[in-house]
Formats: sequence, C-alpha cells, structure tokens
Amino acid sequence: MSSPFASPLHTETPTVVFVESRHGVESLFTRLLRHGARQAGWKYRVVTLRDGQGRRLLDGELRDAICAGSVDLIAFLMDAPLGSSGLWKSAHLHDIPKISLWYDDYLRSPDTLAHPDIWRHWQQNDHVTTFIWDGHWRTQWENFTHHPALPIHLSADPEQFSPDTVSVFPELHAHAVFTGTIPALAALNDEAHALPVPVRNYLNTCVATLEKSAWPLQPYEVAAAERAALAPKLSAVIDQWLVNPAHQALFNHQVWHWSKRIARLRGLAAVMKSGPVAVVSGHHTARFAGEAELRAALHADESFQFRNTTDIEPKHWAGIFRSGRFQLQFTDPQSVQGGLPFRVFECAASGSALLSDTRPELAAEFKHDEEIVLATDEADLTRRAHDLFHADDDMLVSIGAAALDKFRQKHTCGQRWREIVLKHHESLQHAAARHAAPPALA
Repeated sequence: MSSPFASPLHTETPTVVFVESRHGVESLFTRLLRHGARQAGWKYRVVTLRDGQGRRLLDGELRDAICAGSVDLIAFLMDAPLGSSGLWKSAHLHDIPKISLWYDDYLRSPDTLAHPDIWRHWQQNDHVTTFIWDGHWRTQWENFTHHPALPIHLSADPEQFSPDTVSVFPELHAHAVFTGTIPALAALNDEAHALPVPVRNYLNTCVATLEKSAWPLQPYEVAAAERAALAPKLSAVIDQWLVNPAHQALFNHQVWHWSKRIARLRGLAAVMKSGPVAVVSGHHTARFAGEAELRAALHADESFQFRNTTDIEPKHWAGIFRSGRFQLQFTDPQSVQGGLPFRVFECAASGSALLSDTRPELAAEFKHDEEIVLATDEADLTRRAHDLFHADDDMLVSIGAAALDKFRQKHTCGQRWREIVLKHHESLQHAAARHAAPPALA
C-alpha cells in the first residue's frame, strides 16, 4: 500500500492475511474471524508462524509468506507474532495496516508482560491497531503500553448456529444447561505443587480468599490485596520470584484457573437450588473435571446430568445450544466490565434463552428480561433460575427470539468484521489527521 494511513475500505475486493500460531484454542477465534471476513466480502489468506513440523519460521520466511499474494490488512490474535518482533521491518510490510484482536487479558501472556516496549513501537511506528474486548483491560492496556485500544466484541456464525437446529440432547428439555469446562481439582493441585513453597502458600491464601469473596470474583485484585498484606520478608521473596515475566504469567494463570473453577461451581450450585442442571462438557485432558468430580463437588442428586461432547462433530455443535429449558453462563474471571464470551452470541444465534451473571457491557448490549436474563449475585441467580424454571414456555421462546433479533441486527460474524474494519479505518483517519496537523503554537 502506498501510505500507512490508506484504508482497505478503498479496495474493491480487499484481502486480509491472518497470521496464526497453530494453537488449538486460537482456532476457535481465528476461524470465526475468517468466516466473518468472507461473509463481509473479503478474501483471506492464512500464514502460520510454524511449519508442519512445529519449527518457528524465521522473520524473512514469514515476510515472504505474507507477501506471497495480495494483502491489504494483516490480522492476528493477541500477541501471536510477538516472538518475531522484527517482522514488520521490511518496507512493504511496514506500510500495511495491522490489527491485533484481544479476547483475553494480557496478564497471562509472558511475552507481552516482558515486552511492553515492543508493543509501544508496534502501535506507534508499525501501524498496529489493538482491539480489546473488555473496557477494564482497555484501560489497563493504555497504562501498560501508553497507547489506547479500540473496543470490540466476539460474535457467532449464522451459518453454523440457527434456531432451526435440532437439539442433540432432547432428554434434557427440563434442565438448565451449562456448556463449558471446569478446571479439575487434581490438575490445579499438581500445578500448585510445582511452585516454590512460599509462592504456593501465597496462592493458597488467594484461593481461600476467593472462596469467601462475593460475586463477581476478581482474582487479580485479590492476589494484589493478599500480596500487599504479606510480611515484608515474605513479600520480598514473592516479589523476587514474580519479577520474571514467565513466573508472573504462570501465577496469574493459576489464580485465574482457580477463580474459574470456584465461580462456575458456585454458579451451578446456586441454580441447582431452583431446578435440575446439566453440564455439557467435552475435552481430551484430565485438566478439566469429569462427571464424578462434578457430582461430588456439587453434592448433586439424581437430577444432575452430565453429557460428554468430546465425540460430537463440530457441525453438530449448534444443537448443544438448542438443548435444555434454558442455557447458563458464568462469566470467566477476566471479564470485568464486559468481555462477552462466545456463549452469549451462540445462544442468541440459536434463539435460546440465556441466564447469566451480569457485567455492565453485557447489560448494555442485551436488554435484561427481554433479550437475556441477568443476575447480580448468587442469591439473585437462584431467584432468576426459579422464575425461568416456572415460566410459561412462551416467555422463554420470547426471550430467545428477541436475542436472535438482536444477534441478526448487529452481532453476526460478518457484521463484526465490518465493524472491526470501520473502527480501524476511523483510527487511521484520526492518525492521518494528527500526522498532518501543524504543531501547536507555544
């Protein structure tokens, strides 16, 4: 492109190159972005940071792959290419606009924690625009990199999720259904035992506080408060260990994982006071709890149901969100002001009623009691669940239909891609205006 402030909006059929790392979880996000770009009329190519044998490509190899065809925009998830910090140094790549899309906090990324300087350079000099899905983390990002981030939400694919989809678990028609994973206690304990003893004791203190904390749980704030309360000598030991960004990210990941388990078990227990619950979960690893562990942790009776989705093909996933009387969501701890998860949009695209703990940005997007049902705390979750278990079927259908209308109006993956491009275009215009403006008079 001739100018770093040019926009793909001015290209008749623009092409985006997605730079991806081949991580399994990453594909959930990048696949949706690719589908959105296609539905919005874009062409796309995918360049992976590693070859088929797992070898990380050299910067020159990545540049050649990116430049092998037409490219109007480069997109990547979070800090995927940060290990190739000199990637944008070629004259051609330097002038191509780039977007980084964060649907997570950055405190569990050791590369980003170690290199705010690279991020400052990328955003200031290499035309990288950062999008972050939660208002709290946008504020933290600006403090961390001295550069603002733009707001964005996740979405869902209307070609995959539909209210016409048949339930894959029709026998759960009377249940509230939670779809997701819950960290296994044994896996968490194994991870904790790998920590130095003082750090492990500090983690245990944080976990004990989280178990007593009111909803919504804020693990990083709890960790900071507990760290401030440590005796000076112990605090110095912890500080010395945490000065390493890899250690800091590891600890943040563990306290986050504990918080996720605590929040989801407490949420399920609150709903179970009002009616039958089913957990729908699929995984190939012992890191997540199975049926026996969940039954024991929840003191569940025979009404509790568990369905393993490991062998359900992706093309049938949509049927999961058409199962149950209504769907459940317990928002992950990194979602502070918003950070709306996939489940919000997948349920809306499926026309299914959703009961969720509330966040300000979630309440701003979906109307409470009309398009979604929101609970402020565990007691409220129990009350709201009771109301939904005893509501007329027409009411649940109405909530699901209203959520579907909202999804179709503004939250499909194609609409989300257009939104990303438009916000990026506007940010380029603002940058161009700042660049062209004469210096202020003293």
